[in-house]
Amino acid sequence: MLTEHDIEFIKANRRELIANRTLKIIVKYKDVNERDPFTGEPIGDTEATREVDAVVTEVSAGEDREYVGGVEVLSGDLRISVAIELIADIADNLVALVHDGKEYEILAYDKKGIGERNRYELLARRRS
Repeated sequence: MLTEHDIEFIKANRRELIANRTLKIIVKYKDVNERDPFTGEPIGDTEATREVDAVVTEVSAGEDREYVGGVEVLSGDLRISVAIELIADIADNLVALVHDGKEYEILAYDKKGIGERNRYELLARRRS
């Protein structure tokens, strides 16, 4: 059984593991401008951006098929790991990201962590 002490230890180790491994990426998300006063539904939105630190892994070709969120992972896709506190407020509105000057569509994302959710892992594919 994990204790609170174990969870804190895991969080501290994660910070050490990703130190000097992160890159700056830009996440793009839909920012709701106005909501219908009766239904609460979004009336209009614009695309906004935020620069965040992330661990970026480029997927290379392999023989095994792999799926994330029901989406087949292909060579050239990106696996992105972002600390949960950096995008928690916009995670449901993410649409794309920019890495190394190239734009990628976000295909799937999940909250991850042991004992406590501490990051989002995204699967992104280069836009044509």
